Amino acid sequence: MRICLGCLIVLLLHGLAVGAEEWPALPDQNAVVEIPAQEWPLRPGPRRVRVLVHYPGGKLANVGERTGLMLTLHNWGGTDCVGTASPTVLAEKLNVVALCVNYLQSGPKDSIEGPEPYDFGYLQALDALRALWWLDHGLKGRGVKFANGRVFATGGSGGGNVTLMCNKLAPRTFACVVDLCGMKKLSDDIAFNLPGGSDLNARFSRDPVSPSFLSLDHQELRFIGNPDHLPSGERGGVSPPVPSSNDQATNNRGADAAPLAKILSRCKIVTVHGADDTTCPYADAIEMVGWMRRAKLDVEPHFISKERVDGKIFTTTGHALGNRTEIVLQVPSRSLALDAKPSPIMRLGPSDFDRAETIRYRTTNGAFEIDYSNGFPVGRFVPQEPLPEYPNHQDLSFVLGRDGMKQDIKTLADSAMRREHILRHFQRVTGPLPSPLRRVPLDVKVVEEVKVGSLTRRKLSYQSDPTDRVTAYLFLPAAPTDAVKIPGAVRIHGSQWPAMLCLQQTTNVGKDEPAGVRGDPGLKYALELAERGFITLVPDYPSFGEHAYDFDPKHSYVSGTMKAVWDNIRAVDLLETLPEVDSERIGCIGHSLGGHNAIFTAVFEPRLKAIVSSCGFCSMQKDDVPSWNGPRYMPLIASEFKNDPKRLPFDFHELIAALAPRPFFASAATKDNDFDVSGVKDVLDAARQIYALHGKADELVGHYPEVGHSFPDDARRLAYEFLERALGPRR
Repeated sequence: MRICLGCLIVLLLHGLAVGAEEWPALPDQNAVVEIPAQEWPLRPGPRRVRVLVHYPGGKLANVGERTGLMLTLHNWGGTDCVGTASPTVLAEKLNVVALCVNYLQSGPKDSIEGPEPYDFGYLQALDALRALWWLDHGLKGRGVKFANGRVFATGGSGGGNVTLMCNKLAPRTFACVVDLCGMKKLSDDIAFNLPGGSDLNARFSRDPVSPSFLSLDHQELRFIGNPDHLPSGERGGVSPPVPSSNDQATNNRGADAAPLAKILSRCKIVTVHGADDTTCPYADAIEMVGWMRRAKLDVEPHFISKERVDGKIFTTTGHALGNRTEIVLQVPSRSLALDAKPSPIMRLGPSDFDRAETIRYRTTNGAFEIDYSNGFPVGRFVPQEPLPEYPNHQDLSFVLGRDGMKQDIKTLADSAMRREHILRHFQRVTGPLPSPLRRVPLDVKVVEEVKVGSLTRRKLSYQSDPTDRVTAYLFLPAAPTDAVKIPGAVRIHGSQWPAMLCLQQTTNVGKDEPAGVRGDPGLKYALELAERGFITLVPDYPSFGEHAYDFDPKHSYVSGTMKAVWDNIRAVDLLETLPEVDSERIGCIGHSLGGHNAIFTAVFEPRLKAIVSSCGFCSMQKDDVPSWNGPRYMPLIASEFKNDPKRLPFDFHELIAALAPRPFFASAATKDNDFDVSGVKDVLDAARQIYALHGKADELVGHYPEVGHSFPDDARRLAYEFLERALGPRR
C-alpha cells in the first residue's frame, strides 16, 4: 500500500537523526519516523522501529479535542500498512491519528525467511504500544488537546494477532480493538511446524539449548484466550493480570496487589474471522471467544460464513475476508466513528501509559511483567523465586522470606505468599498443574438420558486432554420446561441453579455410587443434592467405573492425583457451558477418595466456591503414608520422599489453609480407621488462623459423627445445609 503524499519525508528534514535511545518529535504533517524499541535477545543491540504517521487532513494542526488515536497493523510478512485497514481512510472517516508500525520482523526477509523464530506478538505488540505512547506523549507535550479515551487498534492476520496482544499487554488503554482473522494462539503445530490446524511455521524449537527454544511460559503468554490471563482466570487462586507498584508485589507471585477483577472488560474486542480460514485456524477463534465470554469480556465475534459474503465487504469465508478497511468501518455493532449511536466508544479512566504501573501475567514458571513506570512499556520475564524449605508443614503462623528468615503471617499478602509456597511444594509430589494450553474442546457426547423421579439424568463423556475422555453423570433438577440441553441450551426463564461437582470414593462402580445407580445407598450425594435443587456432575476417577486409564507417563502426568485434578477442572469447564448453571455458585463434595480429591482440586480451582470433604484426610503425620504412593495417587511419595512423613513437602494443614476464605465443611468420623480424627482436628485448628485472618473463621466447619468410615444421614444433611447457605438456592 502506498502512503499519502508527505509520508516519505526523510528524517533529517524533521531533525530526527537521533541517538538509539532518543525519541523523535512529532512531525507537523504525515511522515515516517523511527522510535527506539526494546532489545531483541536474538539480535542483541539497539533497535529502532519505523512508524508511519497519518493525521486527519494530513496535518498535525487538524488534530482536535475529538480526535482519537489508532493503530492499524500489517500482516505477517508485510510492511508499513499492508494487509490492514487504510490509515488515510481511517484518519478521515474516524477522525483519528492513524499509525502503521513496522514492528519486529516486518517484511518477508525476517518474518518468513529469517533463521530466528517468528516473535508471534510479544515484542511486536510492545513495538506498537511504544509507537502509540510516543504519539500520546508527544501530543500532550505540545499541549494539543485530543480525545485520549478514543484509542483503537486493528490489524489483519499477523496484525490481528499483534492487535490482540496490544490489548492484552495494555489492558486499560484501548476503547475498542478490531482483529481481522489474526492468530489467537501459538499452538504446537504453528510453533514447531507440526501437522495440525495451520500451515504457518513460527520456526521455534523444543530443544532447551537452542536459541530458538520456546519455553512454556512464552507459549502461555501468546495464548490470547488463556483463561488464566483473563479477568476471572486464577492459576493457583490469584487473579492475573495484576497491577503492582512495589518491590515485594513485583517479585513474589503470591504477594501481588489486589487483583483487578474487570481489568480487561472496558475494551470492546471485535474479532472477525472466516469460518473456512485454515491459515489462522477458525477453531482457535471459537476457543478464544468462548474463554472471553466466560470471563464476561465485551467480545463481539463475527464469524464469516457463506451467507455473509456480499462481494463488497466480504468476498470470502477464508483468510483474506475482503475489504478490510470497510470491515473496520462497518462491521462492529457500535461504530468507531464520532457520530456513533447512542454515543461514541470511549475508554473510561486513565490509560496504562498514564497509570505508570506494572501489569503481570503469571505463567507456569514465573510471570511476565509489562512495566509502564516510564510511560512506554518495557516487557520482561521474572522467574519464580527459589522455593524455601519449611522446617515443618503443620505450622501456619509464618512465611519464609527470600532470605530464608521467618516472618509472622499478619496480613493477607503474607498469607498469599505462604499459599504460593504451599502450592509449589504440593506440586513437588503431584507433578505440575497442566498448562492452560492443555485444554482441548470438551466435545461433550451424551450417551443416554433417563428420568429419575422429577430429575433428568444424563450419562455423558467429555474430552479432558488430548488423549483421554472422561465419563460422567449429569443431574438436572426439575424445571418448568423440558428444554434443558447441553451444551448451548436455551436458559429456562432466566433461572440458574448452583452446581456441585460430586466425587466418588474408592469403588469399582465409580460414578454410579454418588449417582445412586448402585453401590452404597448412603453415598448417593449427587442424587440427593440434585433433589435439593443443585445441578450435579459426577465424573469417574481415572481407572474406575467406565474411565479406563493406565497411568502411563506418556500421558504427561506425574501422578494419578494430578490427572484427577485436571479431569475435575475440565468438569468445572463443562458446568460453565451450561446456561442453567450459575458459574459463581459451583461447589465440590466427596467422600474418602472423593474427600481428598475435592481438596486437591479446589486448591488449584478457585471457581469451586464451597467444599465438603467426608472422611477424606488427616495430618500426614498421623496417617499411613505408604497408602498414598500407588499410581492412582502420588508415586513420588515413595520414590522421592521414601514414604517418610517428615520428608513430605506438604501436609493437609496447609492445603485446607490454601482454601481460605472459601467455606469448607469436614465430616470426620470418630471411629474412622483410615483417617485419625485427632489428625483432622489438628489440621482444622492450624488452618483456622488463616481463615480468621480473612475474617472467615466461621466458614471452617468440622463435624464429628460417632461412626466408622462413612458419611451418615445426619452428616450429609448438615453438609447439604452448609452448601445451601454457602451457595444459595436457585434464583
